[in-house]
Amino acid sequence: MDPARLGVGALIAPPSRPVPPGAGVEQALFIAARRRRRRRWLTGIAAVLVASAVVAVSTAIWLHRASGQDAGRPGAAGRGVAARSSPVAAVWFDGSRLRTGDIYLSGRVTQRPGPEVNADLLPLVQAGGRVYWVNPMGAFVPSQAYYPRVVQYLDRATGKIGIVGPGNTVVLSANGRYLLMAQTATTLAEMPVAGGPLRQLSLPRGWYLPGGDGGAGLGYEGLATANGVIVQSGESTSWRPRVLGLWKPGSGQVEVLGRGQAVIGAYTPHGADHSLLAWLPATCRFPDNCLLKITNTATLATRTIRSPLPGGFAAGGAFSPDGTRLAVFPQTAPRGTAPGYARLALVDLRTRAVRVAPGPGITLGQDIGWALWLPEGTHLIVSNGTGSYLVDSATLSARPLFLARVHGHNAGNGQDINFTAAILAPRL
Repeated sequence: MDPARLGVGALIAPPSRPVPPGAGVEQALFIAARRRRRRRWLTGIAAVLVASAVVAVSTAIWLHRASGQDAGRPGAAGRGVAARSSPVAAVWFDGSRLRTGDIYLSGRVTQRPGPEVNADLLPLVQAGGRVYWVNPMGAFVPSQAYYPRVVQYLDRATGKIGIVGPGNTVVLSANGRYLLMAQTATTLAEMPVAGGPLRQLSLPRGWYLPGGDGGAGLGYEGLATANGVIVQSGESTSWRPRVLGLWKPGSGQVEVLGRGQAVIGAYTPHGADHSLLAWLPATCRFPDNCLLKITNTATLATRTIRSPLPGGFAAGGAFSPDGTRLAVFPQTAPRGTAPGYARLALVDLRTRAVRVAPGPGITLGQDIGWALWLPEGTHLIVSNGTGSYLVDSATLSARPLFLARVHGHNAGNGQDINFTAAILAPRL
């Protein structure tokens, strides 16, 4: 390596000057020896600096390549081998009882049976050490008479099962502090996760909650945003497109977003005053490509994503934990036709690039897909209707989730991890 390129060439001694005239032999020898020592000393310093510079450059190149390998893999920084191999705890409803399990990146799942409960096939909600669900069989609520559907909870620490209050749905607010429970299509109850009284809210006239009456609708996953609650212009009696709005309970105003077919989900950055809302607009003419829209709920700025498959997008999906990617389900046939088939795809929200996973193929019953991200964002769980798969978000390779046997029975009979699943936060 040329030392001049490293900025150390000037330290090498210049050519020796001749001995001054008239100097004696001894003096001449002394001067020559001193010059030789000086040359050796300066040359040694130059060699050390060159070696140090080479090491520094090599280290910088190595660090750059290492960071480049992790680029595009959210959560890679600061993540060790132990974190990657640590299991993730989850809870789901198998049709008769709650089950908890530890999910390993190898595809193995150890599970433990929980209490038998009556639960609707809706996503479970985990917050504050409790797991919440909707009991479609109903229960008696003190001082409020009999309700056909109520929200119940399991206290993870004590195993106690209790009743929160009447509700057809239950979701967590964008800031994680409140439970939102739709009681009718036009009424909503809000309860602090930390405990406290219910607050009753009524929607403005002419607006309804998606799925608030227990029927089909725009979906629950995107109900709560940082600056309002998603509402629609008609009751959820069909998949007919409706006007989508953002209701602000504080002012009672509704800000119109547009005509929508379905809401996929919402992502709220920690402490932010806005959310990203993923939704499917009403306009979709086959064989033209159906679009997906991503809207900032504060500015209403919207980006559109085009499906890589001719049938547009099925309803359902999920934002990654860091909000940079969106799991969606492009389909081969237009919405409403049967049979419908889809594949998992990941949308990069910065570039709008869409990567389609090679498998598994997903059979759609009601044009709804399901995905659940693991906390680090490196993997997610999807279901193809017959089983669950663990998908690597970097390579999009999928492996089946093999559930451990419970009481000598194979876990494949109604015990598959499904769209009711929720990730359990560690108990403090």
